[in-house]
Amino acid sequence: MPSRANEKRDIRPAPPDHAVQGLLALPLARLLPLSAGDRITGYGQTGDYILAAAVQGNPTISAYNRYALLDPGQAYLLVEPGEYVLQAVSGGLCFLLQLRGELVSRLLGDRLAEGGALFHGGAAAVREAALSLAVLEDEQGQAPGATASALAYAMLLKLRNLPRSLRTDAGSPLVEAAVSLIQAEFPFLEGVEELAERLEVSAAHLGRVFTKKIGISPGKYITRVRVEYAKLLLRDPDITISYAAEASGFANANYFAKVFRRETGLSPSEYLEGAPRRPAENIPHFGI
Repeated sequence: MPSRANEKRDIRPAPPDHAVQGLLALPLARLLPLSAGDRITGYGQTGDYILAAAVQGNPTISAYNRYALLDPGQAYLLVEPGEYVLQAVSGGLCFLLQLRGELVSRLLGDRLAEGGALFHGGAAAVREAALSLAVLEDEQGQAPGATASALAYAMLLKLRNLPRSLRTDAGSPLVEAAVSLIQAEFPFLEGVEELAERLEVSAAHLGRVFTKKIGISPGKYITRVRVEYAKLLLRDPDITISYAAEASGFANANYFAKVFRRETGLSPSEYLEGAPRRPAENIPHFGI
């Protein structure tokens, strides 16, 4: 099973080949559980992009005259920041990615203003890329550079398609907290009762507010997050169906297969037959 999200970890994929490196590289991903007041410093040189994401809690990210206070679920991209500082205003969980290559500006150029860009809801895409690299490192010792580039490319596409503003309404703070907790802990959550207990509300109240805001129940949302993560794992040819089931939070492979078919219309084996098992092969053909 992949490392728990509450464990601090640095992931350093192997460099991709020269042709891919010029397009897009992801040399570092950091999983950062933080306590209030914790301070993380780094340096982004010419050509670097630093992407910070808040899954839980409220961190600040700053460099020179650029500063952002992130709410749970938000991500912020710094362009060639030089020295930067990530600091936790409250305890939580953050992800920090270092990116290089011309595709970052080509994909997100219209979102970048004055050296930075805020992405509402972007933390989920950042988290997915980072935890996928953690799985690959656990399995192979070091994540392949080309695969890291493929994951970064998929993440950038998701960020590009996010809305530029976020509407809020009554009940959204609770829902945002629930979504952040699900994104961080879905492999380990026992279910909606545990989710509600950790949010200090009743399961019935959480269900009503969550369904009104998101359109589906929190239990259904947890299931969909697990299935999407399992689909991502199954694209790796070295990962078994049993491992994907366990790593995604399902009790056993049989139950996983039942839920997977209900959500996708395919069994895990049928999905494998048509899934792109080696996303790295598509890297030279970005075609932007």
